[in-house]
Amino acid sequence: MEERADRLELGSASAAEAVTELLPSQFMDGNTAPRLVVVLICHYGRSGYNVLRSLRAVGAKTFVIHDARAVSMRYSIRSKVIHAVPHLDSADPEQIAGIINDLHARHGIDSVIGADVESQSLILRMHHRLTCPVFPIPTPETLQRLNDKWSFYQLCLGHDVPVPKSLLCEGGSEPDPDLVERELGWPVVVKPVVGYGQRGILILKDRKDFVRRFIQASSRRDQAVIIQEYLEGPDWAVGVYARNGKVEHWAAWVCPGQLDTSYGIGRFTSTEFLDRRDLADLCEPLIAATAFSGIANFDLRFDTRTDTIRMLECNPRCFNRMLATRAIGVDFIRPGLRGHVGTQPRSLGRASFYPWHELFTTRGIKRLLNGKWPLRPLARDLYDMLDDPLVPIMRRLHREDDGD
Repeated sequence: MEERADRLELGSASAAEAVTELLPSQFMDGNTAPRLVVVLICHYGRSGYNVLRSLRAVGAKTFVIHDARAVSMRYSIRSKVIHAVPHLDSADPEQIAGIINDLHARHGIDSVIGADVESQSLILRMHHRLTCPVFPIPTPETLQRLNDKWSFYQLCLGHDVPVPKSLLCEGGSEPDPDLVERELGWPVVVKPVVGYGQRGILILKDRKDFVRRFIQASSRRDQAVIIQEYLEGPDWAVGVYARNGKVEHWAAWVCPGQLDTSYGIGRFTSTEFLDRRDLADLCEPLIAATAFSGIANFDLRFDTRTDTIRMLECNPRCFNRMLATRAIGVDFIRPGLRGHVGTQPRSLGRASFYPWHELFTTRGIKRLLNGKWPLRPLARDLYDMLDDPLVPIMRRLHREDDGD
């Protein structure tokens, strides 16, 4: 049935008719109508899985549309794939809107959620064709402005939000090491203007390193990059849920081990939450200025040289540590769903989250034995994993997180 669902096209058998066959065994609770029906669209399997766990927690019936980068989602036992394409950027919005509208006409879709920028871009391209509600989402202009590191840098400068000094190097242009040295000094960070996670980021320690690893590596200069002064200090972050330019929920955290490649398997998920209203205050003028709606993650760094906090970038999408915030007490998907407004705190205080696979490390065992590992978030994380275990396993087997 999965293979059939993946090949659904308009003009032959209706997509909704085929989906109906899936409902009795997978989704229907006897004669009780489902509380929520959601269509989840994702390009990155990790982002889609994080959203899926939130939807599972509120009992939503989830249908998935994905592309080749998120094939792991077809292995979920808590959702059903109804359409797949090679890449969401090249997907036909009219066709996909037709599939969603057919499903809505028969079963009533409560929300269409895009887990990442690519998914949200597709939703925005077909927004006027959809007949069902859509999860809060920014305008196309706002999505582009926040996702582009250079335009975000300019936005921060315009609203007096402190940022590291930066230069733009257009794709195909020849960077000037003299200008970089004069304006920024060494070391510097080079990163794509539009990118995801840690991909494509270089830390260049001096002029010789800059020439060898960036200027002479012509493949790295095919896309626009931002060259930024390097700040020595810990990474901090803030996740927000906002509606019409007003932050409704937020959480701040520091990421132990994220810059340490020897930290091991908990490097990108272990989280220490902070009670830092001042970090949220740095994000709020940017949210207000763009009238942002939806979920976003802001990356910051504490500059140890000046004892100041600097804003690095914004990721206007669902983010990896949403599973950690939900385990502690703030679910960023929940407030955008029907019937769940006002059912959780606005922010998190100080707390710790360590993923279940830290149980296989000496560090994790010591935390557990010393009573430094909160058991309730661990139990929730383990339950979620065991309830739908195949997606993260298949994501690793398909090496989805390794691509560009």
